[in-house]
Amino acid sequence: MEIVLSDITMQFPGTLALDGVTAGFRTDEVHGLIGENGAGKSTLVNILGGSLQPSAGTVQIDGRAVRLASPHDALLQGIAHVSQEGSLVPGLNGAENILLGAEPRVAGAMIRTGALKAEAEALVAKWFPQVRIDLARPVSELPMADRKVIEIVRALRGAARIVILDEPTATLPAREKEQLWGIIRQLPKQGVGVVLISHFLSEIKALSDRITVLRDGRHIRTDPSASMSEHDMVDMMLRRSGGANLRGAAGAAQSTEVVLDVAGWSVGAIEVPQFRLHAGEIVGLIGLTGAGHFGFARSLHNPVGGRCRAMSVAGKPVRPGSVSQMQKAGIALVPDHRMEYALIGEWSVRENLAMVHPSFAGIGGGVLSMQREEAEAQRVMRLLNVKAHSSGQLLKTLSGGNKQKISIGKWLYGAEGRYRVMIFIEPTEGVDIGAKAEIYAEMRRLAASGVGIIIASSDLLEIESVAHRVIPFANQRPGPEIAQSGFSESAFIAAISGVAA
Repeated sequence: MEIVLSDITMQFPGTLALDGVTAGFRTDEVHGLIGENGAGKSTLVNILGGSLQPSAGTVQIDGRAVRLASPHDALLQGIAHVSQEGSLVPGLNGAENILLGAEPRVAGAMIRTGALKAEAEALVAKWFPQVRIDLARPVSELPMADRKVIEIVRALRGAARIVILDEPTATLPAREKEQLWGIIRQLPKQGVGVVLISHFLSEIKALSDRITVLRDGRHIRTDPSASMSEHDMVDMMLRRSGGANLRGAAGAAQSTEVVLDVAGWSVGAIEVPQFRLHAGEIVGLIGLTGAGHFGFARSLHNPVGGRCRAMSVAGKPVRPGSVSQMQKAGIALVPDHRMEYALIGEWSVRENLAMVHPSFAGIGGGVLSMQREEAEAQRVMRLLNVKAHSSGQLLKTLSGGNKQKISIGKWLYGAEGRYRVMIFIEPTEGVDIGAKAEIYAEMRRLAASGVGIIIASSDLLEIESVAHRVIPFANQRPGPEIAQSGFSESAFIAAISGVAA
């Protein structure tokens, strides 16, 4: 089976998202789809998956014109879309999620629990016999890789022939990423083609049979993966050799002002005897899965259940309390899993930006000034180079990079200069190379304005690119810090694994 999108144009108010794009996808291949933030990748796969209808152009399946008026229409044609943010129901178990909407029932009413579990297990065994998942557990308790497998199995249950995987490994640690790579490679051998979107160019190169490059809504090139190097991909995506400036621009943090000082900090099993952050400084936290670096970063914004001997923000003593108290003290958090913890897809860009400081546009008596709200939304969108046709655009329709910019921007809306400490957790998950550069530039701008920044990331190159110093975590404890002069991937790995460098 081959699906061909011909001369696809997608016009939003004020934005030409796709301009005459033609691309074909087959069931015997993994087809990588790459492009800078806003290049049109998400729009193209949303058309392929039936979520959007193009302004012009045609869709053909094996030479037959079809109209994909909805995701249900696409499923009937054998096309399934597994989105970046996911669509599992956290309170349901794995089996219930796999058969959601197609549960075996008694007389069309009561769900046959035993049959449901057996059918779900049979589907997993059919597609991925090497995978073992406890389908009786709520999906919220499962590792991210298992959740992604469950989403893929649910997509395949309806006899899908093409599966769109949007950033499937963006939030996975290395071991789980390798497991999912193996699964993706197996699908074409079983007659299911994969359309793969990933900001990891090495992943695209390793998994894809063919690669399509989009830029500014236009089709640039489709070629066998073997004929494209990562350098070629970056050059075609960005129109500038060597790609974006991701490395070596942190400079030195000169200020002696301490914006965050904690002593005797503990939350759960995590214990941090002393931590200090200076104005204008970017401190990286690294560690293996479960090492405590993510937990420590989160707990500084939400210290409920933790203990602390002493804490101050910008020289003022702070008693750790609720999230709102920490925000008032001047601490902001840009979390990972943005669509779960930070943003609301059904709200507009403007509404998401205003959610932390809604009173900014107030004019008294509980009345908001829409003019003031719109002006501030536009300011933040310009500052972060958010690509959207208007502030009224639904957030769920934005690309991953633009969503992440909104997750950052809501702390800047009506609050420029309010926060002295900003914490970023996995700040560029599911973000392409162009958007990464813009997010790093914003971090550096904030640091230059006197904000102290903490970045907890599993991307060691990211940490090397932006941090002034690094604190490695192991066994829920911080180890000796690594100065910028000692940065290297090998030094980081040695520090977090307990191996002498």
